[in-house]
Amino acid sequence: MISRKRLVFELNAQSPDDSCLMLLVLCIKLCIANTEHQPKELPLYTVAISLCSAAEMGGFVSLRLLQSLVLLAVYELSHAIYPAAFLTLGRAARLGILMGFHDRKAAQQLFKPAETWSLREEQRRTWWAIFMLDRFVNIDSSLPPATPEPCQGELLPVNDIDWDNGKVVPSEPLYTKSFSSVTTVGSFAQTCQAAHMLSKVMRHKKARASSQDITELLPEAQHLHQALSALHLSIEGSESDGTSSRSLEPSTFPALSLCCSARLVLYNQYACNEPLGLSTNGPIALETELQKVGLEGIRATASSTSRVVARDTGGCPFVARFLYHAATECAWFIKENHEQIMYDALEDILGGLRSMSEHWELASQYISLLEEEEVLKLIDQDVDVSSSPSTF
Repeated sequence: MISRKRLVFELNAQSPDDSCLMLLVLCIKLCIANTEHQPKELPLYTVAISLCSAAEMGGFVSLRLLQSLVLLAVYELSHAIYPAAFLTLGRAARLGILMGFHDRKAAQQLFKPAETWSLREEQRRTWWAIFMLDRFVNIDSSLPPATPEPCQGELLPVNDIDWDNGKVVPSEPLYTKSFSSVTTVGSFAQTCQAAHMLSKVMRHKKARASSQDITELLPEAQHLHQALSALHLSIEGSESDGTSSRSLEPSTFPALSLCCSARLVLYNQYACNEPLGLSTNGPIALETELQKVGLEGIRATASSTSRVVARDTGGCPFVARFLYHAATECAWFIKENHEQIMYDALEDILGGLRSMSEHWELASQYISLLEEEEVLKLIDQDVDVSSSPSTF
């Protein structure tokens, strides 16, 4: 979200325009700091919290302060520092809304329009980062989001290579009729697309929970499935026939993880063999189709996609949430059919989480949850069975 070109220019300037510049540098250092001990007790973290609060109480309202809060929230989310992460993200969202970043056309703008393309793009990327983190932190909660839905006409961030090089290039719109693997959209923009789709699924889930008759929601669920499948193929760079047009880079894993998290949330609403609460007396064809799609989607995501992500987490702690959910799905299939492919997938997922736990407490927390849910015992049982001597 930060313009390397603008940051270097401001650091070299004798009098930077934004007095919170050094606070941003401090928060950047915090996110890459070595946290072998308790992340909450890191002195740099304590200083960052204190300075962010002091800047807010001092009446500072600036892009650099907003970015500092985003990075502080990233650190807290990465190390499962709750409820601080939730509250910090809420502060960032409110500050961004105060500045009018959520709606450039209708909302009151606190500052004059950006004079350069780089500054406007940096503002856009910062707000998208807040939106993504907000949807990520609310996947499992029933709490309302802190950020509104993107407005019509919203643009995606430009591709990451051109952004890092400071090159001025066109932006692509968020709202399109379809996703395509033949696109210049970068990994960050794909993560924005995935977060937007996740937001739609979360709203669908909420509507389903409060509806007495979900008949009218079934076509929407089918549309969400089709859109998520297309986005999945687009992120993987695959063609419609399933053949890959490029190798999967670790930089795509955050987008892929959010997309798959959205798919699992959606599919779990329809895959169970329980009545859906329809106004008709019996099941309809679309209900049966959604149940089939849900089961197949959960199986493919848990047994295949999760293993790819787990083998190379790409340096992003936020894929841990997807891996945890995939592990619980693997456990369900193992208890049901004892499929070897699910045992193998679960082992890969746990290996990925353990590797991530060396750097981020968030992964350690998910491992603890899996242990409490007795998922880890399934791997031990598989090892015991495979190592026991045959009686024949």
